Amino acid sequence: MAKLKRYVIYSAENVRSTSEDNHMARYSGSSLTALESPAEKVPSARVDDSHAVIVGQIVEHHVPPHAIDGLDRLYGSLYACWRFLRLCDPVLPHTWIAYQRGEIVGVLLFRINAGRVRVLTEMFMLDEAIATAFARDVFSRYRDAGEIDFNAIGLNSPFTRVACQHFAFSENYLLTLPASVESYQRALGKSTRKTLRGYGNRLLRDHPGFEWRCSLADTLPRHVQRAVVQQLQEFKRASMAARGKQAQIDAHETAQLLQMAADCGMFGLGTVDGKLCAGSLALKIGDSYVMMLCAADPAFSSHRLGLLACYWSLCDCITQGARQCHLLWGRYRYKEQLLAVPISLHRLRMYRSRWHMLFRPMGIACMTAQGLSQRCRAWLRSEVPNHQSRVVRDFLGVIKRLGSTHEATLLQK
Repeated sequence: MAKLKRYVIYSAENVRSTSEDNHMARYSGSSLTALESPAEKVPSARVDDSHAVIVGQIVEHHVPPHAIDGLDRLYGSLYACWRFLRLCDPVLPHTWIAYQRGEIVGVLLFRINAGRVRVLTEMFMLDEAIATAFARDVFSRYRDAGEIDFNAIGLNSPFTRVACQHFAFSENYLLTLPASVESYQRALGKSTRKTLRGYGNRLLRDHPGFEWRCSLADTLPRHVQRAVVQQLQEFKRASMAARGKQAQIDAHETAQLLQMAADCGMFGLGTVDGKLCAGSLALKIGDSYVMMLCAADPAFSSHRLGLLACYWSLCDCITQGARQCHLLWGRYRYKEQLLAVPISLHRLRMYRSRWHMLFRPMGIACMTAQGLSQRCRAWLRSEVPNHQSRVVRDFLGVIKRLGSTHEATLLQK
């Protein structure tokens, strides 16, 4: 791999100095240009249009180009991106497009099976007005449809105008990115700045040949991208094994990830004398990035290289002009240290009416049971100090299996 210009994070003066006014190592950024965004722009609704009527359009077995662009620009989520969803299932879904005074304010992809509508668009904030308009159009057009299922969506507020059930089961850590790296550094807590400076300086003292660089996918050959992803997955597997956990790495999902990486990936590469020791892969969706991989060689654990790599990757996202970065699920302290905020992800079921709910007691019972099992797991994590003990881990596993059984039953009802 060609050796590029050193990515100067710390100057020699930074390494020698221990004064408090030198509280943050300097970040040089990257001179690489940003990824190209789609040429056709889809406007957002104006602030004063919040009470305008939402008009919906259903396009069956097709995803129009302006809807594809709208998905990326409105949500910035990999799991709402048509380029990714079609890798998971190439069968064309139906598309619902919401307009407010002629401007696109919502796009949802969905399928219908046996009277149940399953929304494919995930990992975004769902407004009740959009959900209500979608339910109105779908139930009006498809008379045999009795319920609508959303998975992994954030709720701006509790739904009060529709008959529904929902429960939180996971979270997505979301970081709203400032306009500059300097602003981000100032926003970090004092202890976090001290940690980044201290471990970064130690890393350069112990490994003077360390370099970090940002490379967009079109600057790296496909075989190099594949090698980097595989090496980062090995780092992740080894790091989790050291903590008594097992990393689940699926070959098919890796193939999908590599296809997306070639299309819209940004790689962060940390090397010592040319050998990869840390790195990241973030995917650009609209004006957001989704952090799919960030890992470091466990041999550098005493340098907190994983934390440093994530911080530098976020700085790369800022340099590329991104609006936000999704750090996805997984409750790790470093995410909050780096100012990411957990957004609860919900499973939501909407019914045609409260009257129709009465005729689906099994479905309601399964949703209720799932919600209770998730709340129990959340309580154990927050209230039991040593929830990593074997007894508690086994108990959490039993609850998880019960929840999975209820979920399987729910999908059959």
